[in-house]
Amino acid sequence: MPLKTRVYTLLLVLTTVLAVAITWSADPYAFETSHLVTAAILLVMIVVAEVLDISFPQSVITFHVSVSAAFSFAAGLTAGPVLGGLVVALAHIIDGVIARRQPIKTTVNAAGMGLSTVASSALYFQLAEPDRSTIGSFQNLLAGILAAAVYTLINTGSLSLIVAPVMGLGPIEMWRINWGGLHVELLTLVTLGSLIPVLIRENPWSIVLLIVPLLLGPHLAFKGIRQAHHETRVVMEGLADALERRDPYTYRHSIRVTEHVRTILAAMPQIHRPTAEAIIAAAHVHDLGKVGSQDGSLKKPAELSPEERQEIEQHPAIGAEIVSRLEAYRQSIDTIRHHHERWDGTGYPDGLQGERIPLGARIIAVADAFDAMTSDRVYRAALSKEVALAELRKGRGTQFDPQIVDLFETAIATRSLPAVPPVERESRHAPDAPDALARPFAWGKRVLPRLLARRPQAS
Repeated sequence: MPLKTRVYTLLLVLTTVLAVAITWSADPYAFETSHLVTAAILLVMIVVAEVLDISFPQSVITFHVSVSAAFSFAAGLTAGPVLGGLVVALAHIIDGVIARRQPIKTTVNAAGMGLSTVASSALYFQLAEPDRSTIGSFQNLLAGILAAAVYTLINTGSLSLIVAPVMGLGPIEMWRINWGGLHVELLTLVTLGSLIPVLIRENPWSIVLLIVPLLLGPHLAFKGIRQAHHETRVVMEGLADALERRDPYTYRHSIRVTEHVRTILAAMPQIHRPTAEAIIAAAHVHDLGKVGSQDGSLKKPAELSPEERQEIEQHPAIGAEIVSRLEAYRQSIDTIRHHHERWDGTGYPDGLQGERIPLGARIIAVADAFDAMTSDRVYRAALSKEVALAELRKGRGTQFDPQIVDLFETAIATRSLPAVPPVERESRHAPDAPDALARPFAWGKRVLPRLLARRPQAS
């Protein structure tokens, strides 16, 4: 876990505690008994909403379809900043225990949502007319909109700040590229979050009536959509597998690469599960763009011509373009497009450098190269595990992310490699290992030294 993430998490917790203390000191009647029953009901509703949420990958992080934010926002408007904030924080702690999340993730969720509730409701009560409901006047409606905006900005901003170091992005970039789901949350807060307090004023138990229309109904509907996403991925992975069957040397290559990717991700527990799943999904279809490459180029044992090389180098961009039409792969597009980028910026298709390369692409690059080296190819025999790892080490800081190489080498030492089926080849395709390694290569800095002659390093 990056040090910045730990420091930002601690600062978030301290800020939340400070906000509660300041608000409590300004309102000595924060724990009115008349609000306790309402708070308990909202606590249960938030927990249920969190348990029933549906997640969809979107860019770098995952967009969660849930009405829990509306109940959290309403808790602050109904029970006040202090009690509402504590209820929201406790609800997310309970949800973290139920979901068995890592303590730091539960802490971030509880503190971030609690702070959002305290700050937004405090702003609302400063601006609203106290004797009117949340929708009882134009002033209160405006106060609700501003409070919802504050809630959303604090919630998403704190999360982006904490997760950005893990993903190798800047906080602003992290927040910007995930703007897609924020407008949905903002609209939900303004509408449902403002109506729930009105129901509670009539009868606190009336919000139980919202279980079916707001919790079970959307949960079942979005569950069906997620199933459609899953089936889309199954079809695309089947297509990628069928594509690799054209060449016996690359058959099941993507499956083995995916296993190596899983190995690396297992050594990175700080990566959120939805993000890890999106990287795994990209690994399954990372070479899908080779559908646009001719068999003659893919299977050619001799040196590729400039035209053939250019054709093969287009496959990451073609693969990204294919999956860009599918909602299920939205978070995987950049990973697929950039899995042949190099850490030193001399890769393709866009020449990205260092941490500007998406994390998933950096992971797949290592897994892809390792499988390419340890598998038979039309132009050389498979290298041993030890030789392949040595070549990865040589590429640290030039071709590959040094940290990913180190993680992979450590992790792979404790697990067996996925089986690589033998390939029957003509003798001219299987030179002795020393001769294969001694071949001159025509790819300059685009491949590891002595790694793969006349071929993209991770085919």
